[in-house]
Amino acid sequence: MFPDRPACEADAEAIEELVKLMERRQGTRQNLAVPAGFTYLGQFIDHDLTFDPTPVAATQRDPRALVDFRTPRLDLDSVYGFGPAAQPFLYDWKESAPPGTRLLVGHNAVDATDDLPRNQQGRALIGDARNDENVIVAQLHLLFIRFHNAVVDHLVCRGTPDGELFEKARRIVRRHYQWIVVNEFLPKVVGTETANRVLAPAGDGTAPTIRREFFKWQREPFVPVEFSGAAYRFGHSMVRNDYGIKRLPPSGSGRPAIPLFPDLAGFTWLAQEHVIDWERFFELDRRAPQASSAIDTAIAPPLFNLPEGDPKLPRRNLLRGRRLGLPSGQEVACAMHAPALAEEELRVDKTVEPLAREVLLRSTPLWYYILCEAERKGHSEDRGPEGRHLGPVGGRIVAEVLVGLLEGDPSSYLSEEPSWRPGELDTGDDFTMAMLVTFARRAAIGSSRHAARARR
Repeated sequence: MFPDRPACEADAEAIEELVKLMERRQGTRQNLAVPAGFTYLGQFIDHDLTFDPTPVAATQRDPRALVDFRTPRLDLDSVYGFGPAAQPFLYDWKESAPPGTRLLVGHNAVDATDDLPRNQQGRALIGDARNDENVIVAQLHLLFIRFHNAVVDHLVCRGTPDGELFEKARRIVRRHYQWIVVNEFLPKVVGTETANRVLAPAGDGTAPTIRREFFKWQREPFVPVEFSGAAYRFGHSMVRNDYGIKRLPPSGSGRPAIPLFPDLAGFTWLAQEHVIDWERFFELDRRAPQASSAIDTAIAPPLFNLPEGDPKLPRRNLLRGRRLGLPSGQEVACAMHAPALAEEELRVDKTVEPLAREVLLRSTPLWYYILCEAERKGHSEDRGPEGRHLGPVGGRIVAEVLVGLLEGDPSSYLSEEPSWRPGELDTGDDFTMAMLVTFARRAAIGSSRHAARARR
């Protein structure tokens, strides 16, 4: 997005000091404005857009040399892969009629718990293995599988010809997912004001107005490194230490929360006791779901003790940003004509080694800068608690990229039919994650019906 801006000056020693500072910063705050499920929806969206298997140590400084092994589109290729013909192992060919139109649901061999399809060693057979990193994102992937299957059932009931079922269902699923990304997820994480400034809804039901000032391309859209290497990594600060996953009883007190690691680690069969009741993650009933953590510089302790690779996630983020040659937060703010954060807003206190502190205050790594900005300026129009959403720089980058990628995708609803609104699923002219969960729950009944039909 800002190719002419110089790289951040913070070297490896300064970054290490910053990691130590962040690790000392305890006491993550709740963000009551954003339910916990949106943390993992954000992770799911990231995996849908980008995949770069290059190790951090091998990352090149030239962003133009990077390869994105995922299509830079919100098209759910992490779920659908290349389709039933090219990747048949993702689809149900035996218990579904017509064969190959529904995505495959797996079952735990121990107690038959519904799960992602897996091989004999427990590894998920899905379009993107990263969607099995933890129990929550794995079940979110399973939720989208069920949503697709429920949409197929809906179309069967509407008399859709067999030969049109898969493509029509995939188109409906993609459009409803894209609607959620820009009309529910985006306002929550960047703030309604910033979201509406980039994608201004029309009051008369016509196409919205799109205003992109900084994310531009010449031939086709791309995923900017300022987004993938810094701004969109805000979700790491939203992670909680632990999660309640079971529906609360009327008394209001339920089972104790479960630690993220090691209890909710992924890459293995789903245990029945870890099956999620989505009421705890999205607004499905009158009882408020558990909150995400605030978007700020306090990172949950489990992310400083990851089970594989470098155990400290903040260090991974900061070193990747350095090796990508990302500009500093001050440089990006200047390029976006936004006031730079003051020294006290950067929270680099005097416990940091003096030379490192001087560099960090002058040239702050973009990821950390964006978290500081959210911590100080990320509040809604009602002047509520800071950290509810991203600030002006981070929020604008995230909003422009997500909206711009949709606008630049010739198959997205925003490109094909900008005035489109949900309606095909009889849910009204809006669609939310809560509605998706409710609709997807029909898939279990539909799967049983079609399994019986296939056996006949």
